[in-house]
Amino acid sequence: MDEDREKIIRRIVEEKGKEAIPTLIKLLDDEDPEVKEIAAEALYRLEAREELYQELLRRWREGIEEDDVTVLYIVDILGDLGEKRAKDIFYSLISKYTVEEAVLVIYEALAKIGEGEKLLDVLEYMITEDSYRDSYGDLVAMVLSYIDHPRSIEILKKAYFDEKMPDEIREFILRAMKNLIDRNPTFVTRVGKDIMQDMGRITWS
Repeated sequence: MDEDREKIIRRIVEEKGKEAIPTLIKLLDDEDPEVKEIAAEALYRLEAREELYQELLRRWREGIEEDDVTVLYIVDILGDLGEKRAKDIFYSLISKYTVEEAVLVIYEALAKIGEGEKLLDVLEYMITEDSYRDSYGDLVAMVLSYIDHPRSIEILKKAYFDEKMPDEIREFILRAMKNLIDRNPTFVTRVGKDIMQDMGRITWS
């Protein structure tokens, strides 16, 4: 993260604290993407779960427009904060977005609140189908990294050995498998020696 941006976020969190939350939520509607990012990160660090859930609920009841970017920021933060009450709204939002990257943000939020197993079929399709693989393979791999299920490993292995898989996406696949193994070491036996050797050659940041 940019050093100046980090200073701004830290100042908001440390000096303003919870009282900044209403203003930060309004700033999610700002036209400047950098302002949105700062507000979103500050809200996450302030653990503004209740306030963001109520904001999402309000917007959902009033009617959410197609491809609403602000709602996507809220979904992303609530997913990170593990807000399970938003589950039904998350599912209802999938049809509101026409861009695959946006849909994958919702899928990731669902995965983070424990709904990932229900998404495995569509994620397997997206990471192996020619029309999706090259463009979204890295994003799909990251969603799978939050789904602690043996099938996630199997899907990632299948994708890793796909001859058509671009090398740059293979690294994301390795990272996704590493994340799964870090949380559930028993998955090591499912990964296989070749992949573990490839994983060992990477310096992880």
